[in-house]
Amino acid sequence: MIDPALIVVTLYCAAVLAVVASRVRKGNDIITLIASGFALAAVIGNFFLPFLGVSLFAGIGFEFTVNGYTNFIALIAALIGFLVAVYSVKYIEERQGLYSFFTLLTIGSLIGMAYSWNLLWLFLLAEFSTLCSAFLIAHHQQAKHLEGAIKYLIIQIFASFFVVAGLALCYQLATGAGYAGIGAFGINFLLTSGILIGFEGRLTIFLIFIGFLVKLPSFPIHTWLPDASTVAPASISTLLHAMMIKVAGMPAFLILLAFNTLFANINFWLMVCTLGALTMLICVIIAFAQNDLKRLLAFDSVSQMGYVILGMGIAGLAQSYYNITADPIWLPIIGGGIAAGLFHLINHSFFKSVLFFSAGAVEHGTGTKDLNQLGGLLRTMPTTGYVMLIGSLSIAGIPFLNGFISKWMIYNVCIAAGQPLFAFVAIFTSALTFAVFLRLLCAVFLGNPSQTTVDVQPTPKSMLVPSVVLAAGCVLFGILPQLAIIYLVYPATLSLLPLALIPPADLFAILFFFGGAWNPFLIATFVFIGFSVGYILYRFRWGAKPVEADDKTMPFTGGALEEPYLKMEEVRPPSDVFAYPIRSLLNTVRKSHTGFINMYLFWYVLFASVLLLWITMGWI
Repeated sequence: MIDPALIVVTLYCAAVLAVVASRVRKGNDIITLIASGFALAAVIGNFFLPFLGVSLFAGIGFEFTVNGYTNFIALIAALIGFLVAVYSVKYIEERQGLYSFFTLLTIGSLIGMAYSWNLLWLFLLAEFSTLCSAFLIAHHQQAKHLEGAIKYLIIQIFASFFVVAGLALCYQLATGAGYAGIGAFGINFLLTSGILIGFEGRLTIFLIFIGFLVKLPSFPIHTWLPDASTVAPASISTLLHAMMIKVAGMPAFLILLAFNTLFANINFWLMVCTLGALTMLICVIIAFAQNDLKRLLAFDSVSQMGYVILGMGIAGLAQSYYNITADPIWLPIIGGGIAAGLFHLINHSFFKSVLFFSAGAVEHGTGTKDLNQLGGLLRTMPTTGYVMLIGSLSIAGIPFLNGFISKWMIYNVCIAAGQPLFAFVAIFTSALTFAVFLRLLCAVFLGNPSQTTVDVQPTPKSMLVPSVVLAAGCVLFGILPQLAIIYLVYPATLSLLPLALIPPADLFAILFFFGGAWNPFLIATFVFIGFSVGYILYRFRWGAKPVEADDKTMPFTGGALEEPYLKMEEVRPPSDVFAYPIRSLLNTVRKSHTGFINMYLFWYVLFASVLLLWITMGWI
C-alpha cells in the first residue's frame, strides 16, 4: 500500500520541520504527532494491502521487503513511537525542538530497520538510530545523563566492530564468487547464491549475530541498558525498552534462523537456550536489589528478553533436530518456538511501556524514583496505580493477561522439545518476577504517604492515555490471545521459516500448544463460581460469630500499637528488606556491575571470545 521508504523519508523530513516549528508554541508536538500518526497508519495499511512495488531507493540497493515478519516488527516501532509522541507533549518541557528532532529520526530509523532486507542497510540504520537515541538519553544534559549516554555509545560502537568485520568477510566472499555492489548484502541474495558456506560462512554469520545481540541485551552483555534507562527521560526509556532492543536486536536471530543450515549443531542451540535461561534468572535476581524505580524496570526488561531468547533457541534446536533426522514431528516445535518468542516480544512492548510510562508519571508527580521515598500514591494517583498493577501482573505472567499466554507457550515448547529444565527455570523466574513487582507496588502505591508523596503534582491526561491504551491491550491479548497470534504472530513466523508448522489457534476455540490448552472463558467461569461461593459463605456465615477487637489493627500487629511500642508508620519497613534473604548472592553479582566501562567491555570481549573459540573448535 505505502512504500516503506516513503514512511522513513516522511519521518526524517518531519524531524527537520519539528525543529523549525518549535519556535511556535507546541508546533514541534503537532509535527511529531502528525508524522508518527502517519507512520502508524501506513504500517497498519501494509497489513491489509502490502506494498509490492519497486521501493523509492531500490536503485542504490535499499532493499525493503513487506512481509509478515517486517510488518510485525514495524508495528512495534510505529505504535510505541506514536504513543511516546503523545506522552511527551506534557512530559518534555525543555529543548522540545531537539527532542522531537531526534525522536522522529530514531522512530524513522527503526521502522527502516524493520523493513530492511539488506544487511548493510540494516546495520547503517541501526547505527543511526543508536546515535540519535544517545542524544535523547543525554537530553537533560547533566553529568549523569551525559555519562549514561557515553557508556551507551561506547558499548554499541564497540559491538558494531563485530558487525563490520562480518560484513567485510561477507563482501569478500561475494566478490570472490564474482558478485559486487550493495546487493551482495541482500538477505535473499545470500540465501540463494550459496556463498555463505563452510567455516567462513559460519564465521560471517556469527560475527554479525554477536554484534546485533548486544542490542537485544542478554547476560553478561546487558549492562548498558540499566545505566542508560536510569538517566534517560521516561519516554526515552520506553523507546529503548519497547522499540530499540527489539527492532535493533531481533536481526541477531533473523540471520541465525534464515541461515539455519550453517548452525545445525545441537550444542550451539542448547547454548542459546542456556543463555536465555541465565539471562532471565540472573537479571530478575539483580532487580531485587534495586531501589531506583527505573533501574529495577530496566533489569527486569533484560530478564524478560531471556524468554524471547529461549523461545528462539528452542526453535533453532528443533530446526537442528529436523535437519539431522528429517522427522516432521519437529516442524510444529519450530513454529511454536518462533511464535512464542515473537508473541512475548510484542507483549513485552505493551506491559513494559505501561510500566515505564507509569514510572515517568510517578517521577513527574513526586520528583523522585527512590522506592524508599515513595508510598501511598494510590490515593493521589489512582489511574497510574491501576494501570501499573495491570502491567505488573502482566509481566509476572498472571492468567487473563497477555504475559501469561506467551510465557505459557514458551513453557509448552520447552517441554515439547524435551527440555523441561528450561521450562522450570522460566516458571521459577515468573514467580521471582511476581515478587519483584509485589515489592514495587507495595513501595510505591500502598502504605502511608511519605514526606515526598504528601504533595503530588497531578498527572496530565496526555501522560495517562498511552498507559491506559496499552494496559487495555494487555487485557485484550490475555483474554483473546488468538487475535494477536493469528493476525500478527503467525504471519511473522511463516515469513521467517516457511517450512514451519504452526499449532492451531482458531479465533473462538481453545488455544492448544503441545498438550497444554487454554480457554480463558472457561477458566473465567470457574473463577467467577469460586468467588461467588466464597462471597456466599462470607455473607451468610450460618452461625459463625465474628471476633471482636477494640483495636481493628491489633490482630495484624500483635499488639504493636500498644505503648511503649512504635506506631504503624514508624515500623513501616523499607522496600529493600525484600532483598535480605539473598543479599549474599546480590553482593556477589554487584561485583560485576561496577559502573566502569572498561569492565563492561571486558565482559563483552570475554563472552565473544569464548563463543568464537567454541565455533573454531567445532564444539558448537
